[in-house]
Amino acid sequence: MSDSSSPASLQPSSELVRWLQSLALPVWARGILVIVFLAVTLGGLALVLWGAAHRDRESMTAAIGLLTVALPVSLVVIGLVFGQRSEKRLAGLTHGVLDTLIPSQVQQIVGDPRSLRIEQRSRTGCRATYVLSARQDPTGPRQPLRFSVELNVRKVNLMFSLPGHIHPQGSLNKNPALAQYQHAIAGAQAEGYHLNDELAHYGGNDGGRALLFYRALPEDFLLRPIEKLYFSQDLGFFVRAILEAQETAVSLEEARA
Repeated sequence: MSDSSSPASLQPSSELVRWLQSLALPVWARGILVIVFLAVTLGGLALVLWGAAHRDRESMTAAIGLLTVALPVSLVVIGLVFGQRSEKRLAGLTHGVLDTLIPSQVQQIVGDPRSLRIEQRSRTGCRATYVLSARQDPTGPRQPLRFSVELNVRKVNLMFSLPGHIHPQGSLNKNPALAQYQHAIAGAQAEGYHLNDELAHYGGNDGGRALLFYRALPEDFLLRPIEKLYFSQDLGFFVRAILEAQETAVSLEEARA
C-alpha cells in the first residue's frame, strides 16, 4: 500500500507552485488571464441562470460542476501569478526590511527612544549600516554601537563593530578577549547564526574591525511577513545583547585606566 502523503508525492505540486511564484508576467499576459477568468466565471453563472429559468437541471448541474472546478483553480493561479515575485518586487521588499522594519523593531526592543536612538547611516543595495547612540543621556551607552546588515534574499550577514581596545588574536571561538561577548555569541548561535572565525572589516563608513555573523534564511523569507517580523525582533534582542556586552567591556577598560 502506497503512502499518498509522502514527500515525494507532494513534490510535483510544490514545484508547480514555485514555478508560478517565479513568474513575472507582462501587462498584456495578465490582461488575457483576467479575460479568461471572467469568461469562465460569467459563462458558468449565465448557464446556471439559464438552466434555472428553463428548469433545465442538466445545464444547471453542468454549470455548477464547471464553477466548482474552474473557480478555485482560477483564483489560486491568478493569486499566485498576480502576486508578482519579480526581481524589482523582491528588491523593494528587501529595502522595506532594511529601511523600516529593522530600525523600528530594534528601537522598540533595545531601549527607550527618549534616551537611545537608532540611525541608518547608509544603504547600498542589500546592505544597510546603523548606529545606536545616546540622546545626551547619562544612562545611555558610553560608545555608539555600529552594526550593518546585509540581506541577500535568503542569507544574512551581520557585522558588529568592536571597541578599539579589544584586539582578539587567533580564532574567535571562545577567545578570552571576547569574554564579555560570549553570552551574546551563544544566544546568536542558538538561533542558527555562525560566527566567522576571523574579524571582518566593518561595513560602515567608520572603519574598524567587527564580529561577523551569518546564517541562511527560509527560501521564501521576503514573501512571508511572519518570518520578517520574527527576524527583525530577534535581531533587536541580538543588538541589545551586543550593546550590553560592549558597555561591560568599555566599563572594564575605564576601570583599568
